[in-house]
Amino acid sequence: MRALLSKLRRAFSPAPQASVADAVAAPQELWHLVGAADADFIRVGQQFKELFVAAGLQPHHAFLDVGCGIGRAAAPLVDYLDASGRYAGFDVMAEAIDWCKANIAVGDPRFEFTHADMHSDRYNPGGSQPASAFVFPYPDASFDYVWLGSVFTHLLAADQAQFAREIARVLKPGGTSIVSWYLIDEEARANTGGGEIAFDFVHALEGCWTATPDLPEAVIGYDLQPILAQYETLGLDVLNQALGVWRRQPMQDQDIIIARKRAELSRF
Repeated sequence: MRALLSKLRRAFSPAPQASVADAVAAPQELWHLVGAADADFIRVGQQFKELFVAAGLQPHHAFLDVGCGIGRAAAPLVDYLDASGRYAGFDVMAEAIDWCKANIAVGDPRFEFTHADMHSDRYNPGGSQPASAFVFPYPDASFDYVWLGSVFTHLLAADQAQFAREIARVLKPGGTSIVSWYLIDEEARANTGGGEIAFDFVHALEGCWTATPDLPEAVIGYDLQPILAQYETLGLDVLNQALGVWRRQPMQDQDIIIARKRAELSRF
């Protein structure tokens, strides 16, 4: 348990750059699409892989990467998934998807990258449909693992609720979701306004909070207890809850929840 929690926190924590021989690496001019310009593509990707494997990902599993960006989670899985394994990723950023298609597992039938033309004030302002109506382009119960890294930290409540329903729909019974958040608990509230917290979520929106009212989707936080209730309603049992240090230090260290879909569920 301690080792897994350490991996959960390291996946979103700053660390020295590292390199991996022969690894696919996105050019630095694209790094801004997925966060700070000094985020190391290879290092972060390897930490994501460690997190997935620690959470039970096996080489034969089907893995969905929601908001896959420039493929940081995809690249280290190329040599991990076996012939029966499968990776699918989608993102609203057409530039990111185009790069992934041209550079990661080209011609490999195990890997699929899809552009989702959803509206996003920050990432795709010309999108043709709202995220609140978006249906993941995959059949029911088609993935063993669903990963969302820094996605719900940019989605408004109606959009987040739709994505949560879709996560539960596409997961196989017994499948696992791994999701990063900014979850507002008593500690976060107590530290708000004191200058020792990464974000002051003081601007109320419908069902969520933002720290950046001029561009709300830049950073979104959710009250912890309603989110835990949402997991319960959707039939997702929380296995691990790793709360990041963003609530007590000025670091963008996100919270991560790992949950498992119950074997027997009615449709939602």
